[in-house]
Amino acid sequence: MTLALCLLIAAWAQAALLYCGLCLDTKRLHKAFRLSALPAPRPLPPVAVMIPVTGYNHDTEAALRSLLEQDYPNLTVCLAVCGITDPAYAPASELSARYAHARLVHAPEAVRSGQKNQNLLSCLEAVDPDTAVYVFCDANHRAEPDFIRKLVHPILLDQADFCTGYRRSRLYTTEPPTTAFHAINRFMLFLQSLPFFTQPWGGATAARAAAFKRLDVAGLWRRTVVDDSALAGLLGKKGIPVLFCPDALLESSARSVTRKTLDEWLFRQLFYPRVYTFGAWLLIGFCLTWFAAACAACPYVLVLVVRGGVSFPMQAAALLVLCGQILLQELLRRRVAADCPRSAWLKGLAVATAALFGNYARTVTGRSVVWRGIRYVLGGDGRVLGVKRAGNEE
Repeated sequence: MTLALCLLIAAWAQAALLYCGLCLDTKRLHKAFRLSALPAPRPLPPVAVMIPVTGYNHDTEAALRSLLEQDYPNLTVCLAVCGITDPAYAPASELSARYAHARLVHAPEAVRSGQKNQNLLSCLEAVDPDTAVYVFCDANHRAEPDFIRKLVHPILLDQADFCTGYRRSRLYTTEPPTTAFHAINRFMLFLQSLPFFTQPWGGATAARAAAFKRLDVAGLWRRTVVDDSALAGLLGKKGIPVLFCPDALLESSARSVTRKTLDEWLFRQLFYPRVYTFGAWLLIGFCLTWFAAACAACPYVLVLVVRGGVSFPMQAAALLVLCGQILLQELLRRRVAADCPRSAWLKGLAVATAALFGNYARTVTGRSVVWRGIRYVLGGDGRVLGVKRAGNEE
């Protein structure tokens, strides 16, 4: 009876969390939202946007153009590419020639860091020394014209040294892995919007140049595989908060994600916290355990009902929580994937659940990560010990 009661409490708490995620206006939780109405100081200081570019798909050029066509007046945009054989080289070269404030940066192959980190380090060497704010963005998400203004606004007001945004995923197919990818992304956006969960996201992070240099973030990136999680670990140790900007959201497309792609992406999202922010990794494990308990609560109590092992109030509580969970997942579908049929949505949630538990278990013993076809072998402290490319093991 005690176990049944604990499981029901877990299920109720999970339902309450989902309700908050569905119904609360999380923007009003954030300092950045309250600061958005304050005017920025004039003249606007120089800002450099650094974009590591690799690979090419139908979204790449539109995404890069959206970042090049920002309405911030004192802006430099660096497009970093590793090698002329990369499919991204041609569009990046063409765009850098078309826009006067764009620079094409040639990055060497990474040896003791992630290639993305190496591309960003090459950008840092190319920007003007008087740059006041650094902005780091991914190359496959579309931005509104005022995205940079919104992202750097709290820094210009001297209210923060580090700000972050996130992406808003849009679902274009109903394949289960793609639906799972979309659902996980939307839940991660919800977590990012909670102040005690906020961490810098590499796709949209701004940093005051002086603070970035004082903390020697470039030195950290020279020996680590990823930019944002490594930075999150450093800021956490220094007790420096990251301000989430709820208006600085990029638009991304969820199209034809395979199960292999989903697993590789999700493994990275769960593996990096284990390496760089261990407390966050433990918290994720606790949340997954809680989720499993909440999912098991109602079936467990209903089995006890059949056996006659629970009282009527417990039966009523189990049925009430079960009905609430069914209603909330339907509300969640209508909020984040209204065009997705119920059957496809439920299949996507099942794939997402299996992928979350499976990939979290893999991170316990994982020692390497695959990113953009390159395998990075890591030490216990998160340093890159080796980089293995196709036909070239080091």
